[in-house]
Amino acid sequence: MNNLDIVILAAGKGERMVSRKPKVMHEILGKPLIGYVIDAAKGLGPSRVIVVTGFGRESVDGFIKDKGVTGAFQAEQKGTAHALSCARDRLGGNDVLVLLGDVPLIQRDTLAEFVDYCRGAGSIVFLTTDIDDPTGYGRVLMEGDVISDIREHSDASDAERKVRTINTGICYIPFKDLALIDLIGENNKKGERYLTDICTVAKNAGRPAKGYFWARSDEVLGINTLKGLLEASIIMRRRINEGHMRNGVTFLGDDIYIGTEVTIGRGTVIHPACHIMGRSAIGEDVSIGPCSMIVDCVINKNVTIRGFVSIEGIETNEGVTLGPFEYRLNE
Repeated sequence: MNNLDIVILAAGKGERMVSRKPKVMHEILGKPLIGYVIDAAKGLGPSRVIVVTGFGRESVDGFIKDKGVTGAFQAEQKGTAHALSCARDRLGGNDVLVLLGDVPLIQRDTLAEFVDYCRGAGSIVFLTTDIDDPTGYGRVLMEGDVISDIREHSDASDAERKVRTINTGICYIPFKDLALIDLIGENNKKGERYLTDICTVAKNAGRPAKGYFWARSDEVLGINTLKGLLEASIIMRRRINEGHMRNGVTFLGDDIYIGTEVTIGRGTVIHPACHIMGRSAIGEDVSIGPCSMIVDCVINKNVTIRGFVSIEGIETNEGVTLGPFEYRLNE
């Protein structure tokens, strides 16, 4: 999608993760959360992707440096509107899609559908969803088909906290409305500039924001805790494994872990408790026995791995047998 700039907000510390590393650098199947978001964003073919870093910027910058994106820095965590402002001088005069770096389950097709709607609406649009327990999330207050306000949990009244429709943090801002960010103040208990306050600013300017509802909430919610990280990992693992099954790979257990960059040929059978990670390439008609760890390997067709092997950085000939109980490294 030409004429579209994407800004990924990835500056937050993630206090509830109880971790020294930036939240967006926690991994699912060997890949940082921010990596999944970058892939979904680049899948749209935008003019540019800008990642706003902050806490732990060294590790985040180190990861994104070869991902074909531009970095921006938020020195102080003063809210999401302030974070977006930190990327302003890197924008190219296009409409802006704002994503969050801790939403790894978001998919390219979902974003494409959202952007198509937004371009037709011609207004600021926030992606919303419903959840059973909205505690901690901003509540979306609607008046007809427009958003009257998005109230952060800490600022919401008791009645507003009963609202189950929440802000996912994903939004679309037409270029003509970007200047409204400068009118967002710090009128909240945290003293931060919330991007969600652009809804009130836009309404006062006669250009009210709209909401776009997405029913599959697990795809559009951010990860805030290690429990949430585990839950997202389970969903991602199932999504990846089912993709391989559709291509003719047999899985004999639900405890098989496949990395996002792994390729597997048709007719291959994988037994329980296997981990295949890195940039491994598995050929056709391979049998991988239980409890095998395979990292950055090329396993050619008709190979039999009898199980309980740990191999990394090797390439096999066709039709050979490995294991059981074998360890090989970088041969």
